[in-house]
Amino acid sequence: MTHYVAYLDEFGHVGQYVSRNHPRYKTHPAFGFAGLILPATEIREFAIYFYKAKCQLLAYDLANDNPRNLPAYQWEKKGSQLYALRNVIGYEQLRRSTFRLLNHIEKIGGHVFYTGEHKTTDPNAHNSTETFKRQLLQSVRKIDRFCVQSGSTFMLMLDEQRAGNEWRETNVEVCTLAMFEDTSEKCRTLIEPPIQAESHLFQTIQCADWICGLIGRLTALWLAPDEYSELQPFDKYFSDRIAKVTMLGSGLEHQKTAEIPAELAGEAMPDAAGALAGDQ
Repeated sequence: MTHYVAYLDEFGHVGQYVSRNHPRYKTHPAFGFAGLILPATEIREFAIYFYKAKCQLLAYDLANDNPRNLPAYQWEKKGSQLYALRNVIGYEQLRRSTFRLLNHIEKIGGHVFYTGEHKTTDPNAHNSTETFKRQLLQSVRKIDRFCVQSGSTFMLMLDEQRAGNEWRETNVEVCTLAMFEDTSEKCRTLIEPPIQAESHLFQTIQCADWICGLIGRLTALWLAPDEYSELQPFDKYFSDRIAKVTMLGSGLEHQKTAEIPAELAGEAMPDAAGALAGDQ
C-alpha cells in the first residue's frame, strides 16, 4: 500500500469576480487549491531535489533579494512572483527548470493536483467562505477517490497563510467532517485531518506555491482567454507538461450555489446563479 502526502496552497482569489476591467470585482475568474501529491517514501529526497533546484535557479535573488539574510532553506520566492509573464518569456532557464521539476514529480510517482470553481459574474451569488470550504472539501474528496482506486492512503498539508488559529480550526473542521460524512461520502483514505505548515520550513509547501503560480495563470487564461490573452506563453510552455503529470480527477467546475453549506453538501450540487466569468 502506498501512502501519499498532498501539499496544497490556494490559487486564484476567493472573492467575487465580474471581469478583469470591472471597477470592483476584478481579482481572478477562479478559486481553488493546487499543489502536488507525493509517495511518502519519496518526500525527503524530493525536498532535497527542490532545495537544490531553487538554489541553482535563484542564486542571484538569494544573494541580492534577501534582506533578512535567511538561510536558503527558509528563503522563499513566491510562485506569483516567479512566474510573472516577463520571467516566463525572458528566462529560458526558468522554463527548463520547471520542465525538469514536473518530469521529476512524474518520475518518482507523484502528481500535480488542482481543483477549483469557475466563478459566476453575479457577485450576489458568490459566498467567499462557502467557496473556500467547498473547495477544500473537494480537494479531500478528489484525492480520496484517487487513493481508493489505487488502494492507498494520504495525509494533507496546507500552507498556513499566516491567518491565525481561526483559519486552521475552520479547515480542520471541514476536513474532519469529510472523514465522517454519511456512508456514501466517507473519505476513509484520509488518515488525519490536515496539518497546517509554515511554508518557510517546508520545501514541499514552497513547491506547491510555485505550482499554484502556474495554475493561477493557466486557469485565468483558460476561463477568460479574451481578458487574459497576454498569458498565452503559459499555455504554450506548460499546459501539456502539466497535463501529463496531473492527478486523475483534477480540474475546475462551475461555481456551486452557496445556499447549501459546504459541510452539508454532497458532490452533486446546483450551480450558482449568473453567467460564468469570461463567457461572452
